[in-house]
Parts: sequence; structure tokens; C-alpha cells
Amino acid sequence: SNKPQLGWEVPEWYSAIWPETKNIPDSWLKQGLTFDESCPLGICQPKNGPCGVLAAVQAVLISQCRIKQGFSEKYKPTDTDLAAAITGILRQGTRGKSENKDTYVVCTWAGKVGQEVKEHKLEGVEALSKAVLENIKTFAAPGGCVLVVYSAALTRGIGQIKKDIVSEGGEQGSTLTIKAHGSWLCTSELLGLLIRGKAGGNVGAFTPIGGSPNNWDMELGVGLLTADEFQNGTVVCDALKSPRSPVWIMHGGDHFTTLWCNQDMKEGKGETYTLFHWNGLPPGGPRLSKIKLKATHGFAKPAPKKRVETFFKPLPGEIENVIQARPEDRKARPDMYDTWMWEVMLAVDDPSVQGAKRPEGYPKQPTFEQGPVTPGQWRCRTCYADRFKTMHFKLNPEGTTKCQGPCGKERKDAGWSIWMHYKDLPPAQQGTIKRREAPKLLNILWTKFPDAEIDWEEDARFGTNPPSA
Repeated sequence: SNKPQLGWEVPEWYSAIWPETKNIPDSWLKQGLTFDESCPLGICQPKNGPCGVLAAVQAVLISQCRIKQGFSEKYKPTDTDLAAAITGILRQGTRGKSENKDTYVVCTWAGKVGQEVKEHKLEGVEALSKAVLENIKTFAAPGGCVLVVYSAALTRGIGQIKKDIVSEGGEQGSTLTIKAHGSWLCTSELLGLLIRGKAGGNVGAFTPIGGSPNNWDMELGVGLLTADEFQNGTVVCDALKSPRSPVWIMHGGDHFTTLWCNQDMKEGKGETYTLFHWNGLPPGGPRLSKIKLKATHGFAKPAPKKRVETFFKPLPGEIENVIQARPEDRKARPDMYDTWMWEVMLAVDDPSVQGAKRPEGYPKQPTFEQGPVTPGQWRCRTCYADRFKTMHFKLNPEGTTKCQGPCGKERKDAGWSIWMHYKDLPPAQQGTIKRREAPKLLNILWTKFPDAEIDWEEDARFGTNPPSA
């Protein structure tokens, strides 16, 4: 081990897990695996940081327990249930290892919580299960979530973890947690270690280099839905989007929560489901939300076999950009974005705009006319196209027939933006607006249940506010 730096003997593997060689913050040290009194299946999280670990443990536990007779969102997990979930997480860490394939490690504190640990090396699943159950009170107590991470990491092996990270596009020397927003946060590599036994962080359906098909081998059968899909275009791999058990970890960007259905979900257009969503972190939680979902278009289709180009050069008359909502509508009807007027810009034939060729059978997009000159201020189409070059974003004053911006064109030659009601916009533009305006949880759910009708029960503490993801 390294020379003591923190007043205690710091092990060599410490720097592979944490972003700094400092004492572990309270957000982790005071976090145990204890369940909420009002929602027995929910793990409360006082401070930001270990949400990915908590969501992983909760998801695995629910996946294992939901097959029990009489299971519901009110099910109260036992010590045996929690031990079985932790055992399930640890046992998969030996898959694909080149050495010590049957050796598991269970960590407990040697003394003070957060400092030295005892490494209990065990041969076989039976010995692992017994050791976890014998130490379940330690896992449940403050610092228990750290012990889950240590046990999973040492079972996998630090050398193997480093190989895992790089194999899926991670940077050499990356740690399982990162420092961001003043907290130590879970990475997708840590989540991968916990729910599939491999510390690879690529949740997408394609490899980062080459775009070959990518999928996760999920022994535990839980899934993941992420805001990265609608925000950045990441197509989540099939094993995560459509897991064996209807239990998902929800990734909102900087927080992990848990979603599940008590019953199996039979796929079909128009089928309705009751889902439950748990967020243990203030200010959006602790909260258990009951969600009613009607899968208008069924489930999302499996990922394509190869990466599909998503940007095609817009044809003249198609809507090129949704610019903004009418301010008066937004102020008068907050959150009711589907009742607002929207400013959009139509495309013209512009040789400087590049895009992939549209494939055969690509759905034809609606086109619109520029229409007559409208009263009031107006936005120049020519200057809007070059706005990031010229940094000119101003509107032209009412009554002007010539652009006051860099182009200086007559209005009839320059073109201008038009206003359309949400209901008259094509589906693609309505989708753009939904991604901007709809609650994050709905956008995440729509990646699995496209354009589903979603509602949630009013909460005594949070009112009609949507569940926070």
C-alpha cells in the first residue's frame, strides 16, 4: 500500500475508485442501504453522490423480489432480500476474467468507517452468499454503499477494471467516480460494474469507434433508460432498453433513479401500464410516484444493426428550425407548450448546408409556403442562417421592408420566419419542442414508449409537479 496520506494507510486501489486521494465525503460515508419508512422499497439519499449505487442495488433487489407472490410497491425487503441483491451484483464480477475466476471479495471496515478495510476472499458462490448475509448489517449501516463498491471492484480486480474501461471508449486512467458539481459522482463505468459485472461505460447500441453493434450481457436482467438518448442521440442498446425484468435505472444526466412495473408488461399498441418511480434525493424526493402510461405506439423498436444517419439536408419549404414560443403564450399558459404559437424558419436551397442523402422510402416531410408579409417585427431568414458567424440575432423593426442586419436584403428576397400553432407542426418539430419543454421524466420514458400518454398521481408533498428524474 501507499505511504499514509490521510492519517491512515491508503491502499493502492483507492485511486482507481475515487477521483481524489482524499477522505471520502459524507455524502458517501453516511449513506447506508436502509429503506424508507413510508416506501419500504425506496432507499433514502440525504446528499448527492452515490445515487448510481443506490439505484443499482434497488433495481436488482426489485427485479429479484417482484416474482414473489403478493409483491407490490409496499413490499418490505428483508435482510435476506438485500443480501441476495448484493450477492447477485458481486457474483457476476468474475465473468470474463482472465484470472481468479471463482474468487470473490467481500469488504468490511477494519476500524473506522471510511478508512482501512478487511478483504474477505471467498471461493464459490455459496461462501459469497453466506459472507454477505453475515455482514448485511454492515452493508445497511452508514458507509455500506462504499463497501458495495469496494467489494464489486476488488472482486472484478483493478487491472481488469482498467481494461474494461478502455475497451468501451473510456480514457486510460479513468476512475469509477468523478468530481463534479462539488460532489463525487458515479460514472456509467461504475454502474456497468454493478449491474453487469463489467466496468464498461458504453450504454449505446454501437461502439464509439467504427460503429459496430454493441449490447450488454445482462445476467441480472435490469435495464437503463437515459436522457442521453433524447439529448445527444445515443441509441441505448436493446438489453438495457428492453430488459428481462421490467425494472429500469433512470439516468437524468446528473442523477439516477429507479422505475419498475409490478407485473410483466405485455407489449401492444394502446396497452396501459402502472409504473412506479422512486427518487430518494431532496429536493425532488424522497418520493414514490405512481405513473399511468398508455403505450399509444407500443414499445420502441430494437436498435438498428448499424448506425443510422439522422441528419438530412432539409428541402426547400420544410421546417429547418424551431426558434421560440410566442412569449405571451408561454406567460399566459406555463407548461402548456402544445397550446402555444411557435416561430419556425423554413428551409431554402442553400449549397453551404450539407447533409446525408435521404434513403429510399424516407418519409416525405411536409412543406410550407412563406406566405404574405406579416405585421410587426420580423426575423430575417438570410441573417438567421449566418447568425453564428455574424453574431447578429436582432429582429427588424415593424414596418421595415429591408433587413437592417448584415445581409441588407429586401425582405422579399431575404425571407423571414413564420408563426405556427403547435398542432399544425409536423411530428418531427413537435418532437423537438417536447424535448425542450416536456418534463425530463416524460422524455426519458418516451425513448422506451414513443409518444405514450403519461400521467401521475398527485402527491401530498409535491402536488401535481411531475416526478423528478
